[in-house]
Amino acid sequence: MRASERTTTAAGGVVWRKRPAPRRPDPRVEMLVVHRPSYDDWTFPKGKTDPGETLQQTAVREIGEEAGVRVRLGHPLRPVTYAVSGGTKVVSYWIARVVGADESTPFVPNKEVDEIRWVGLDEAATLLTYEHDLGLLEQFRELCAHQAHRTRTLVVVRHGKAEPRGPRHDDDLARPLARAGTERAGALVPVLDAYGVQRVVSSPAVRCAQTVEPYASSISTFLEIDDRLSEQTSATLVQRSIGTLLDRKKPIVLCTHRPTLPWVLDAIGVDQQDLAPGAGIVVHHRGGAVHAVEQLP
Repeated sequence: MRASERTTTAAGGVVWRKRPAPRRPDPRVEMLVVHRPSYDDWTFPKGKTDPGETLQQTAVREIGEEAGVRVRLGHPLRPVTYAVSGGTKVVSYWIARVVGADESTPFVPNKEVDEIRWVGLDEAATLLTYEHDLGLLEQFRELCAHQAHRTRTLVVVRHGKAEPRGPRHDDDLARPLARAGTERAGALVPVLDAYGVQRVVSSPAVRCAQTVEPYASSISTFLEIDDRLSEQTSATLVQRSIGTLLDRKKPIVLCTHRPTLPWVLDAIGVDQQDLAPGAGIVVHHRGGAVHAVEQLP
């Protein structure tokens, strides 16, 4: 890319739902496509990233603005890159599911989208205007074949930067977050919301609880304390804790410590990695298998 060219980032989603097929006992998958009158095209909902926004936030916001539905993100799809005037556009996509009662709410046309349709995969293939959207549809088909479009979400976070050990904090369990850690805790709120996290689990250490408490407060849920995720734990206890969390359908975030993370990652079945304070990964899993892992922005 030439130095004068610019890269524009955007994000969106392949939104799906289950709908019973006529005279068939099994449900069929339908996906959401939108019609944009300014381009006279059929495509998946997407849009440009606003300043200071993560791609995950963009995807959820744009789907809501264009199609009028509230979603949570699931399995990521391969980004789409194409040329635009003055540079290149890179669009990140996720599989997404409607949350709440939004899918039954009547669609209201807006300045970008005048019609939405819930269609089967074959009908989507005939409607979609662009080759790159057909590529996304094919990715979705492949994931459906392994039920990977229905993955569950577990977010693993290392606590944010904490106050240093020393005379001021002789009780390590009570050591709080430093200012940078508190800021990171606030920044996690909209990202965890984009994945629709509903359960919040933490080590008993104050610095871990403070890392995810702002999110728990934002969704009016209680913070679950699990001693098995503390620094004074064992591989066996961590295995039991993670086994319980992987069995749950609701998206979950857990916060723990650097020394405990190798056991956590091993219990989940993902590659080991050294997470910085406040960093994390998003694990998309189903049926005992990990289908995708993302870095938390």
